Amino acid sequence: MLNSIRRTFRDLRAGTSGNATLLVALGMPVLIGGSGLAVDTAQWYMWKREIQYAADQAALAGAWARSNTDSASVYVTRAQQEFTANVSTTSTISTTPNVRLADYNGGDDNSVIVEVSASRTLPFSNFITGRATTVNAFAQASFTDGTSYTACLIATDEDDDGAITIGGNATLTAACGLAALSTSDQSIVINGNPNIDPGWVVSAGGIDEWLSTHTDAEINEYMSGLSDPFAGLTTPSPSPNSAQTYTCVEGGTRTTGDRRTKTDIFYTYWRGRNANSATQINNYNGAGYLADVTGTWGTWSIDILLPPNSVDGVTPVDGTPTMTQVSGSGNNKVYRREVVRTTTEIANAETITTTTQATLSQGTYSGGFQTRCNTVFNPGVYVIDGGEIRINAQHQVTGAGILIILKNGATLHINGGASINLTAATSAQLMNIGGLSSAQATQFAGMLVYEDRASSGGSSVLNGNASTILNGKIYLPKSDITFSGTAGVTSACLLIAASNITLTGTTDMTTFCPPGMANTDEVSSGQATIKLVA
Repeated sequence: MLNSIRRTFRDLRAGTSGNATLLVALGMPVLIGGSGLAVDTAQWYMWKREIQYAADQAALAGAWARSNTDSASVYVTRAQQEFTANVSTTSTISTTPNVRLADYNGGDDNSVIVEVSASRTLPFSNFITGRATTVNAFAQASFTDGTSYTACLIATDEDDDGAITIGGNATLTAACGLAALSTSDQSIVINGNPNIDPGWVVSAGGIDEWLSTHTDAEINEYMSGLSDPFAGLTTPSPSPNSAQTYTCVEGGTRTTGDRRTKTDIFYTYWRGRNANSATQINNYNGAGYLADVTGTWGTWSIDILLPPNSVDGVTPVDGTPTMTQVSGSGNNKVYRREVVRTTTEIANAETITTTTQATLSQGTYSGGFQTRCNTVFNPGVYVIDGGEIRINAQHQVTGAGILIILKNGATLHINGGASINLTAATSAQLMNIGGLSSAQATQFAGMLVYEDRASSGGSSVLNGNASTILNGKIYLPKSDITFSGTAGVTSACLLIAASNITLTGTTDMTTFCPPGMANTDEVSSGQATIKLVA
């Protein structure tokens, strides 16, 4: 029997017919199972890719929400909403994302973690494993709070070298910030050996290494998110806006005050051949006798023009005497002498000596003007249409409640030696005097000089001195400005924003704001930094 079985297997082994069929039959389960597993694996990969992308976006959304004070408390909701918006195939099989805060890189609750899974029973994998297939996704996004920056000197050009240039022995120890929007590798340049303590320096480009090695300033270069704080302003149209000219009026001396008068009449009597040789008679009461007349004061004339240099007091003035014969003849003729006395009383006398002066009113000054005498700006909006405002040395220039608008290439040039005290208008003055709308009056309150963005621009110069007071903002987005000397502030902060700013070696600025005040115009709104870290 055993021999028979052995022969049978030997014969089968030796036979070759039907081998392929047998091999196919034996391999078919493996082939079918492998194909099924490949289909399931493709499903797993697709699920993983979708929920991982959705989890990444959810973590970023949660981090953005957490970095904003207004949405910090709803970061979980924001993350889950973002996850839902980014799933389609797995929307019915994924779990609700688990969203939580976590510490990252030494921080405290400074990241958002999102964990989620998707699960479903698949035919072939279930046949092998006996359970549903589950894929998991994990994402973590960190966030850092942004820092807001203001600046008292802002260069607005976006690509120039030396957008802010500080030269020579300039002194700038007002810690109110420098900002350059230029992306140039040399956006802020130091020439010479100035004395600088700006507090902080921010730039969209590179900053001269001199600042980091010679100052304690906070240096932030190649920053993103810097912007011109006045870029959204639209040039206002004041009303009224009549054509105006610059005219100096000769000065002089004038006295004003209050005045009243009274008139008295006094009589004396004389005897003689003629009026010239007569001698006075005492106690005469004969023919032609008249008693003295005592007058009464008239009413006061208030605040009238008086003779130059009049002073308070009472001044009697006698008129020319007259002689009238009243009796007698020959050597005994009697004459009556009459004197009319006018008495003036002056009170509140004031003598004012004025110099030659130009008094300006709001409106449009075509071609600009240059000062030729002491100049006063009345409150209002001044449109300089082309040319320049040139304030010459030795002139006093004052104005409170003003806004100067430069158009069509107009520039500002302040020479050294001038005495200047200019203060920007309030919103109420811009509405009530300048005729601006409420919205524009609010936007331009505190703006002293504003350059129209449609202007061709030019070069402005500000040579300050100890008598230069500038209360307000100077905004020249199309023009460069060269600043030298010094300037003071008394009631508002000084801010200079221009295309390019050059501080020369004579600059000496220690403050841009009165005590207790600070610039509030931001060049960086403090945008947070969000990064996917896992």
